[in-house]
Amino acid sequence: MKTILRHSPKILLPLWLFTAPLAAAAEPDDSIGLLDAWQGETVSASRLPKPVSHTAENVTVVTAAEIQSINAHTLIDILANVPGMQLESTRTLGGLIYFRSQGSSFNHILVMIDGVPFNNLGDNFSDIGLIPARIIERVEIVKGAASSSWGQALGGVINVITKTPDRERRSGGSLSSSVGERRTSDSGAELSGSIERFGYYLSGGYSGSKGLLANNHGDYSNAYAKLVYDLPGKGQLAGTFGYSQANRGDFAFAPLDLKEETYPRQLFSTLTLRTTLTDQLELELNGRHATRELGLDIGLISTYLPLQSYNIDETVSGVGAKLLWRTSSNLLAVGIEYDHVWMRSTDSMVHVDTLNRKTDRWGFYLNDTLTVGNFSFSPGVRLDLTGTSGDQFSPSFGITWQLTDTTLLRAYTARGYSLPAFLLDRTSEKVWTSQIGFESTTIPYLWLKGTLFRNDTWDIVTYDSFSNSFNHERHLKQGFEVEAKTASLFNTSLSAGYDYIDARNTSTHQIVQDIPRHTLLLGLQYDDRQYLKGVLNGRHIWWNAASYHNGSYQGVIWDLHLTATPFGRKQHAPELFFSIRNIFNGSQYLDEFFKNAGRWVEGGMRISF
Repeated sequence: MKTILRHSPKILLPLWLFTAPLAAAAEPDDSIGLLDAWQGETVSASRLPKPVSHTAENVTVVTAAEIQSINAHTLIDILANVPGMQLESTRTLGGLIYFRSQGSSFNHILVMIDGVPFNNLGDNFSDIGLIPARIIERVEIVKGAASSSWGQALGGVINVITKTPDRERRSGGSLSSSVGERRTSDSGAELSGSIERFGYYLSGGYSGSKGLLANNHGDYSNAYAKLVYDLPGKGQLAGTFGYSQANRGDFAFAPLDLKEETYPRQLFSTLTLRTTLTDQLELELNGRHATRELGLDIGLISTYLPLQSYNIDETVSGVGAKLLWRTSSNLLAVGIEYDHVWMRSTDSMVHVDTLNRKTDRWGFYLNDTLTVGNFSFSPGVRLDLTGTSGDQFSPSFGITWQLTDTTLLRAYTARGYSLPAFLLDRTSEKVWTSQIGFESTTIPYLWLKGTLFRNDTWDIVTYDSFSNSFNHERHLKQGFEVEAKTASLFNTSLSAGYDYIDARNTSTHQIVQDIPRHTLLLGLQYDDRQYLKGVLNGRHIWWNAASYHNGSYQGVIWDLHLTATPFGRKQHAPELFFSIRNIFNGSQYLDEFFKNAGRWVEGGMRISF
């Protein structure tokens, strides 16, 4: 596509809004203590629930409060504002979208919800537009190889942790609804509570749109339930159930008279038993089952004639066991996992199976964290018997050093892998990642985080159209991430994130295209803690796209989210929210097949009871 002109006044206006509150402020209205929560916050992304100050991996945590402040519809909206993550384009809510992290593509990143992998078997794609934001308590993002804990996680892990039952009352919940342009809507309900030992959380919703882009319509419905029973003694039994389905148009490309529509449906369930064997030893047993169905139609815009039509069915059933041993200075997890996977692809036009395959997969892991004074050491190892791509051995080692009360240093190195598409008999892609970073609140009223990373990836299969052959390449991706947040001054705080990636083919030393080279995130947050809350977010991704994609990414995409509570923030008080997305109608996309949506407006209301 043609390069669009920069709109300097349109960019400078938000930047002025960004800095004005600081110029007017003389004293902080809030304590910087809100920004050093990393010192006590626990995470589970490495299978060991431990403080962030003992976590060597590069982890970002997004909380439910942050999710609600941006009026997020799905996991897409959440990840779009995470430093180190790049989403190819933000389109109609719930739509098909691809994402990256530190140069790793979507099929290298493991997405989980309630411990169940959300990646499909076909090409390791995770349809994150089907995960509603309302059910999420927090999202933990690990950037860099995490295979020593989770298996096929070459590029990291996105761990979605869902809400738990309300233990303070018998019943409560919320209702929410929003409407926007092109008949875009999103409505949902939550119900949660506890009756003696039994707790429950239930959620359901519907969203739809005529499409903010051509052939980008969608109708979505979802349901989720979590049931928890506290066993006599020190144990807990928990079960979850999730269901989502959609009928959507993915894109229309007039120059080729081509359009695509998909009909995904996903269902998953889990059952988990946790029990304390001794004061130091805990046992966790779990079972999980997931089914995915996808209908795919590719046809002509002009005549509606189908060119291709497929149905893909997948089933994943598994069990696992984990022993967790904890002392005052040591935390050790030992576990085993088993999965039976099956996939069938059918050509709907001729009703012939094009693929019917199944296999068994085993995983054995050991992860440890040893604390000695201000240091923590985290060795890990995992062996995976993949059934299709050989055996994979994934070691890791990390160290953290609490240099001062306000500064943490961390270093991490690991080997990771990612399985190829299930229908292909190929070796897995592999990586050796190394990272070193810091986190600090030493500067008054400012939180800083920085990470240097080096990802050496090999066995990358690429297709050479000139020779009609496949090549094995090795890529070196190096770069850094920096993040900053200020304390609240007159109810206003600022945030910023930037990451740089230099990706090169180690044989030719040429820069690898279609891997984002620069990513910039800017944010302004206002919260008077009584009546009004506002968030202004800006993002720019320099995609370094190959010329044939006709990408466009010259500006900054600005989104504004406002939440008002006219009667004050009291229990059961209604909330009104309003969002303007892509305020200045900018273009930010890698491929003209998947353009981003232009400016669109929505508003709605939430009521808690």
